[in-house]
Amino acid sequence: MLKKAISPVIASLLLSACSLNPISELTPTPTSTISPSLDQEATPFKEPENSTQAYTMEEVVTHDSADSCWLVIQGQVYDVTSFVSNHPGGEAILEGCGQDATVLFNTRPMGSGTPHSDGARITLETYLIGTLE
Repeated sequence: MLKKAISPVIASLLLSACSLNPISELTPTPTSTISPSLDQEATPFKEPENSTQAYTMEEVVTHDSADSCWLVIQGQVYDVTSFVSNHPGGEAILEGCGQDATVLFNTRPMGSGTPHSDGARITLETYLIGTLE
């Protein structure tokens, strides 16, 4: 008898729950938005200041050690000092410090003898400091 009395109550609750619009009635309405005011200007993208810096080969050759390692690759100057200890090829990177390392980078004569991977080239770009005069 108790089961028969509870069933209509449960059915009634289920029907009224199904009539709710779960998206509009259960989703909170935001009270504020995150957007700049109309009088604020967006900060424009800024190129790295040193990406257009020009260096002479005389300056590059002074950075020829693990303590300060600059490489020239295809006319671009890279400061890879902070990468030397993480270089997957170990100390092979030191062979290029302070000089034009284009051939070394493209042929890896102390390693596999193949060009560096696309991933290595992308990583290299993060160390770009300028161009060779």
